[in-house]
Amino acid sequence: MGGLSRKYTAVNTLRSGGVDPIILDAGDLLFPANKINKSNYKSEIFRASTILNGFEKIGCDVVNVGQYEFASGYKQLRDLISSTSIPFISANLIDSKTKKLIFKPYKLIKRGGITFGVIGVTDLVPDSINGVTIDDYEIAGSSYLKAMRDKVDVTILLVNSARSTYKDLPRTFSDADIIFTSGSTFLTRPMMNQREEGPYVFSCGREGRYLNQVDVSLVDRTSTIINRSYYEAKITYLNKRMDRYRDKDPSVPIAKLYEDQPAILDMIDTGRKDVLKMKNILSKRSNSIQFQNISMDSGVSDDPNILEYINDALDKYSKMVDGQ
Repeated sequence: MGGLSRKYTAVNTLRSGGVDPIILDAGDLLFPANKINKSNYKSEIFRASTILNGFEKIGCDVVNVGQYEFASGYKQLRDLISSTSIPFISANLIDSKTKKLIFKPYKLIKRGGITFGVIGVTDLVPDSINGVTIDDYEIAGSSYLKAMRDKVDVTILLVNSARSTYKDLPRTFSDADIIFTSGSTFLTRPMMNQREEGPYVFSCGREGRYLNQVDVSLVDRTSTIINRSYYEAKITYLNKRMDRYRDKDPSVPIAKLYEDQPAILDMIDTGRKDVLKMKNILSKRSNSIQFQNISMDSGVSDDPNILEYINDALDKYSKMVDGQ
């Protein structure tokens, strides 16, 4: 059940520090695979209900519907969702009978004077799901992003798709500011190359082992948003790389030290220019995001109340599995 007690602690730490975070899930939350065996159907439904209840305790704001949500079928998914106050969204999943969207396509959320528009799409739900038609996720997502552009300050797209699509997501959904993905075990690192002015794509890795934390600073609503964490990480990397060349003999000027190695001098000169360029970008742009991965390891303490809830649920789950 993916370290629910540690997620609760991480989120509660933010809240106790005066931060009111928006908690999002990009999809594939409820089940560990896209199908449930009949032999453990009852226990998997219990597991999904426990996860939903746990995310309610955490204070989840929105869940995008991914392929794993349909592991128990369309009807059972509707029953599960009806038991929770958490909004589930999807802009491209259609009821085959009514020809209408099954879920609301987006959710508007206000925090700190900023209006966020959160849209959900998937391209992993198979056409074989009874009662569900899947519209083109690129068309649906782009359509709602365009319609929302002038109504919100920041657009967030939750995308349930394969890793092979990630490189194209910023081009496909160019009207988004931030994109969070699910459907892959890929983990975004702060220094990963991204489009200079976004959209910025973030992935949480596997099995709930990390939280993507993105802090948004919005000062001028007419200007673009920069990925401050990327530039800071890149500057640190380049400076350390150049420092290693100086370590050979700090008493000798670097131009003299490598006078017979022009390739190294060119690399150092390029690095210095890149650092200066990135520092200038950081100094001039007012809107920014700051990104970090928070590992849900032993460095984050388990909340005792949530841990007790999870342990009790796991005990019941084990008994159900043994009895099936």
